[in-house]
Amino acid sequence: MKIEKPKVQNYPEYSLSMAVKENSFQYHTYLDTPKENLKIGDVTFDSCLFKGIDFSNISLNDVDLIDVVFEDCDLSNQVFDNHLLRRVRFKNCRLLGVSFLGSLIRDVEIIECKANYINLATAKINKLVTIDSDFSEMTLLDTMIKNWEVDNVNFSSSEIMTTPLKGIDFSTSKITNIRIDHKSLAGMIIDRMQADELVKMLGVTFKS
Repeated sequence: MKIEKPKVQNYPEYSLSMAVKENSFQYHTYLDTPKENLKIGDVTFDSCLFKGIDFSNISLNDVDLIDVVFEDCDLSNQVFDNHLLRRVRFKNCRLLGVSFLGSLIRDVEIIECKANYINLATAKINKLVTIDSDFSEMTLLDTMIKNWEVDNVNFSSSEIMTTPLKGIDFSTSKITNIRIDHKSLAGMIIDRMQADELVKMLGVTFKS
């Protein structure tokens, strides 16, 4: 699947604390984790690179992401509900409990990330790549997905309801104990072992 990559370069290093004071979140590289608590709201991160930042002391509210790369960052429990993510890459990040409820997600990569409990309910997704990541206990509810590349992702114990997954290949991933309805299941691409597990989940018993 062809995906548009974030349009980022080697931008000058900049302090997040200073960015908040100046309300400037464009064409910067951020490397510092602020010691003080920061509130960032009603802004667009545009053409930014974040490396090694722990967002535990940073509250993000009403933030859009366009042409943004996060590498080795901890964004656990951040909320991006009902906002735009366009040409964004998360690489080797902690995304535990991150919420994208109702968000518009386009050309986004999530690679080598811990994204347990991620919430993508009611999101509208077009061109999402997820590779070598942990999405266990994920929530997909009434989610619209078009063009989703999945490779070696752990979806164990996830809840997937009223989210059509026709044509999406889960054969290299783990789907143990997922809760899924018939509408979502129809047309999924899985391997034989996964098929046996899903059939048992539906209450069917094989006769030897």
